[in-house]
Amino acid sequence: MKSIIKKDKSLLHKKARIREALNNLDRDKIYILYFCYYFNWHNIYHTPLLIFTKLLSMLTKKSCVDHVCHISRFVYDRRDKIFIPKIFEATIKLGMDENDLESKLETMQGKVYIEQLGDVNKIIARDFENKFRQVPYSIKLAKDSGIDIEFLKKKDYPNGDGGFCSWLVTIFLQLQSNASKQNIMKAVKRKIESIENGNPLEITPADLYDADFSKKALFYDSKK
Repeated sequence: MKSIIKKDKSLLHKKARIREALNNLDRDKIYILYFCYYFNWHNIYHTPLLIFTKLLSMLTKKSCVDHVCHISRFVYDRRDKIFIPKIFEATIKLGMDENDLESKLETMQGKVYIEQLGDVNKIIARDFENKFRQVPYSIKLAKDSGIDIEFLKKKDYPNGDGGFCSWLVTIFLQLQSNASKQNIMKAVKRKIESIENGNPLEITPADLYDADFSKKALFYDSKK
């Protein structure tokens, strides 16, 4: 009985920490989230590309980032009177789709870093999501993006060929920065263009993280 009570308190504490982090977000800003999963059996089982991303980080000496996504919108929770963010991301099981950030944080084992950018153009964001929703995930393209071999490079291909997380975020940021007159978004555009000539197919989560578009902060750590 004591162990059950202790576990329940731990879950409530985790949920409270997550809610506190979510409540501090500005609903009019662009947020990029970087996921760094712990290297354990749970994550290896649930994240098929984890070994590849960890090995790639060792070989390239880049930051060890396993996944990246952006906050797509906020949904008001009437019961708790809080806005819950949704994320638009690429996952192997569902392809490009919108998911609940709170639920994802509750089950993940790792750290999440957040980067706040300029104002989000919500019309462009909705059009972007409508266009890319349900595009399948391509493990091959995700792996090829981290391998700097000329004959593997691709310049363009239809959405039906699939995509991956950093490809999706890169296109989102390109669309947002092209439409923005804010200095921070102009800087984002220049930095993206300096990474692999701005080719979304060649940009990895680590590339986006190391671009340092803005100051990052630790958003969530499942061990705390």
